[in-house]
Amino acid sequence: MRREIEIDDALPKPGEPLTPKIHEHNQAILDEELQERQRRLNGRLGWRERLRLKKRYRQLWRKLRAARWNDLVNERWQLHQQYIALKHSYSQPGQHGNHLNKLKRDARAVAARGRQLNALIERWQPLADEFEQISGKLKTHHEIIAYEAEERENHKAFRREAITWEAQIKSVFRQSKRLHHAGYDAKGEWFCDIPIIERCIFREDRVLYLLKISKRTWLRKWKSALPYNVDVDDLMCEETLENLKAHTNRVVEVVRSQNGQNIFYAINRVDSPDGIPKKVLYSKVMPWYPTKDHTKTPWCAGVTNDRKTEWFNFEDEPHVLIAGSTKSGKSNQINAMITTMTTMNSPAELRLVLIDNKGGVEFTHWSALKHLATPMIKSAERVLPTLRWLRQIMERRLAAFEAIKAKNLMSYNAKVDDTSKLPRVVVVIDEMATLLGLGDLTTDIQNELRVLTSQGRAVGLHVIVCTQHSSADVLPGWIKTNMVLRIAGKMPSHHASMTILDSASAAMLPDNVGRMVFALGRYEVIAQTPFISDEEIARAVHISREFPEPDNREFAPPESITAAIPALFQPVERFSQQDLIAAALEHFEGQLSANKLYEVIDPELITLHALRKMIAGLINGHQFKYHGVVYGIEKRKRSYYVVPAGTVQKDDEVTEPDIDNASEMASQSESDDSETRENKLDDTIDTAEELHEDRDQRSVLVV
Repeated sequence: MRREIEIDDALPKPGEPLTPKIHEHNQAILDEELQERQRRLNGRLGWRERLRLKKRYRQLWRKLRAARWNDLVNERWQLHQQYIALKHSYSQPGQHGNHLNKLKRDARAVAARGRQLNALIERWQPLADEFEQISGKLKTHHEIIAYEAEERENHKAFRREAITWEAQIKSVFRQSKRLHHAGYDAKGEWFCDIPIIERCIFREDRVLYLLKISKRTWLRKWKSALPYNVDVDDLMCEETLENLKAHTNRVVEVVRSQNGQNIFYAINRVDSPDGIPKKVLYSKVMPWYPTKDHTKTPWCAGVTNDRKTEWFNFEDEPHVLIAGSTKSGKSNQINAMITTMTTMNSPAELRLVLIDNKGGVEFTHWSALKHLATPMIKSAERVLPTLRWLRQIMERRLAAFEAIKAKNLMSYNAKVDDTSKLPRVVVVIDEMATLLGLGDLTTDIQNELRVLTSQGRAVGLHVIVCTQHSSADVLPGWIKTNMVLRIAGKMPSHHASMTILDSASAAMLPDNVGRMVFALGRYEVIAQTPFISDEEIARAVHISREFPEPDNREFAPPESITAAIPALFQPVERFSQQDLIAAALEHFEGQLSANKLYEVIDPELITLHALRKMIAGLINGHQFKYHGVVYGIEKRKRSYYVVPAGTVQKDDEVTEPDIDNASEMASQSESDDSETRENKLDDTIDTAEELHEDRDQRSVLVV
């Protein structure tokens, strides 16, 4: 990821400040600028060289003019066009013999004249090449002179502008009571101490003013350089920034260095609200693709301050959470990520699993990709089998990695031959909120996602979750914990932004401009996401179709998910009535208390709500067998107990426990109002004192 500066690993000397260094990504930018300067210096000519080239230029010009060079070149081009026309006429059907003979004679004459011109042109070609080379050098020299003159003028204009803004900043310091210290000295003279602006840095889109916060005394000790009774918080408060904005008529913000020591006032020179470009094209950021990080599968977040492109990769940020309100840029960001991954990586390097819970509308243009490990998933019923299938792939990879002692996908691919290398797998889930409210299916999906996001990083399996609903139900704590990188577009409120980022940054973004906040822990980057057009998406799909057919041996047949679901993917009952009876008899002497039983049951097997429904179905059912013994349900004071059938006061028909009936009753209970159902189940199971002794009445109350 691109950052402006980084802290050096070497510890500073006692009393010395931390030593910053240029980050390697920004060092590449600086190196490119230095190379461009070197090219300009090499292209600049000395006065002797310039006079020599001008003299030679005039000599060549006179010789080529005497040889009628331009006329020869133009005549040859016209003969070439004439020859093409004759050839086309000769190939037309319906031509008689005399006309064909005439065309042949004309073609021979044109070809003969062309050979004469080629001989003349080849004679003068070296002089023409030398003339063009000298002309290019002189032109480059004049362009460099003009560029340097423009740079000097711009620097002077920037300097005048910066001096004006610096005077306005100092004026704000003098006018605000909290930003200066004024009074009369011992001699009775008036003084006014204000914070010192230590340095001014010019950038293309903003000017930075470094505030002097501390200084060193002659005893080599550090002390505050701010005036008496002036705090750093006063310099950074909202009131100060509003005053600076009003005086400079520009957007002013506080920027801190990466080590947190230096404080800058940044006055933006562009028209956007925060000094970042309002629109960035996808085609403009791709030339900055970090080729050396190709094995990490990088993708572009967008453009930040100072026109820097921000890149992330799946090796450092394995799982991504994207949220934002409608028209905040989520779909554009996802499409840009998929385009980058599919155009820069072959199917042998990257495979995609697209889960579109909107019926395939969101990802319909990606259905023809060769990178797809399985056809697009378009319904919630097929999400769970797909995730279980991915979990099996993950477990097989973990076993393979353990066998050769590889810690991650990159080290594994480095140890095996080319035919055994594994691709990175990226799962994209659009609109997570549609997977809620599905009962046990929702629980199973969330559990599978928890496993994939916690263990998938090492084997190269990554998850991208997208949603526009930022409630805690859609985004539970485990999602934010496992999602290293969180991306948020414009949020409608501070509370919604806090749910995603743990800060209010997304709520303060401008509307409908494609601006997004990228959060890595407490570190946040605001970037303008690249806009990708439908034509660029279609071009990416076309590029994907040109890749060779991928090897699908590692992946199960994709038809097994989209067609009839095999038995391997059928939902299994993780906690049955047999398990419930065993837990009650073993731990609580047959007592059916949901709260007590839930304490001894693994929470991943069943939820408390589902456990209450299962107990309610067991209470309302008939007698049943367990390990050859017939049991029934008996109410004792405020609780229900599983007891042998001989001790139950009322005999019922003896039947085996029917799981299908229990699930049918659970589905019938789900159709009721959730709050009323839970209250009735609580009353039935834990506080059953209001229920009648008669089982029929008790059944009516429960159902």
